[in-house]
Amino acid sequence: MTGFTSQDDLIDALTNGGRGYRADWQKSTFATTAHTAGLWYSLFRGGGNPPADTVMGTGTNLSFQTLGMDTVGGAAIPNGGHVGANGDGYKVLLSAAAQTAAATTAPCVLMLVDLLGYYPITSVTTTTAQTLINSVAFTAANATDIITTTGYDIGSLTKVRLTTTGTLPAGLALATDYWTIRQSAITSKLASTYQNAENNVAIDFTTDGTGTHTITAQLPRYSTGAGVQAFLTPTTVMGAATPNLSIGYTNSEGTAGKATPTTLPIGNSAAAVTSIVYSGTGNGKFGPFMPLANGDAGVRSVQTATISTSYLSGVLNLVLCRPLLTLPITTLGVTAERDLVNQFASMPRVYDGACLAWLMLAGAATPVASPLSGHLEFGWNA
Repeated sequence: MTGFTSQDDLIDALTNGGRGYRADWQKSTFATTAHTAGLWYSLFRGGGNPPADTVMGTGTNLSFQTLGMDTVGGAAIPNGGHVGANGDGYKVLLSAAAQTAAATTAPCVLMLVDLLGYYPITSVTTTTAQTLINSVAFTAANATDIITTTGYDIGSLTKVRLTTTGTLPAGLALATDYWTIRQSAITSKLASTYQNAENNVAIDFTTDGTGTHTITAQLPRYSTGAGVQAFLTPTTVMGAATPNLSIGYTNSEGTAGKATPTTLPIGNSAAAVTSIVYSGTGNGKFGPFMPLANGDAGVRSVQTATISTSYLSGVLNLVLCRPLLTLPITTLGVTAERDLVNQFASMPRVYDGACLAWLMLAGAATPVASPLSGHLEFGWNA
């Protein structure tokens, strides 16, 4: 999979090669919670086309759950399917448009992101640093080609790597990407490609191996974490509290032990579903992403999360995403457009399996279930 060498190359791919795709979308703000001016929100749980997600907040507490176009209940904006042989191809965004007809929705700012995964946090009453789960020990049974884990329900289509203190089962290798085929809360099979995992084609390993084996979840896309950002959003309303929020993470250079800067985000009391809990204006308010240590360009994985004061109730999600474009809507009923080929020649890559969704900065108090709609146009080369 390659990019375009010129605009002529792009035009030829679209007109003669038919390598273009248009996705029309319509999303609404959350059905039961109005948006507050100056706060950021996720439209992932809003209704429309695609429908509201039902996956965020599920999974083993504190464990990384990947998101992709094919995640059951994920409700990503379509991007036309895979264009690479092994789930590693990409399209580019050529243009984007959005408009709103709701009386007080404009002005607002939309940000298109690729949602890579999340850590569900149900233990919101814990006020010490909580260890997040990215890896777990497993045992292997070559008679069934099944691996068994404890304490981490690894979802289907999760990209993983394996390590061991001894020898891996024959047929599996170190420093190699595999994809899971979930069998139960504690069992999975492994596939050699994303497509094989989709088609339930598992690897046949012929021994159980020796020693202690470990399986570690990887980012499904942007594997180094370059440009990957983090935000916190609830799937149930948070109880009253205004805690400081911090994370400990591995940056995109692979350096572990990195931490949120001294000025920490402050959570909003009784934060609403879909809101980004620390967004707003004033000290300790950030939007939409968690601040990173000076010089860091992204997040590869997160090891700890701290809520300084108990939120009393609710479910938070620490979400990892890759921002792709920003689209301001300035005027009610007037379509906002972004030409990514000529107006700003960035043409962001959309990798196979991308879970596309919108974040929204409310410029005004926005009623419940306010509709926004538009389209995205993609192109790709041979």
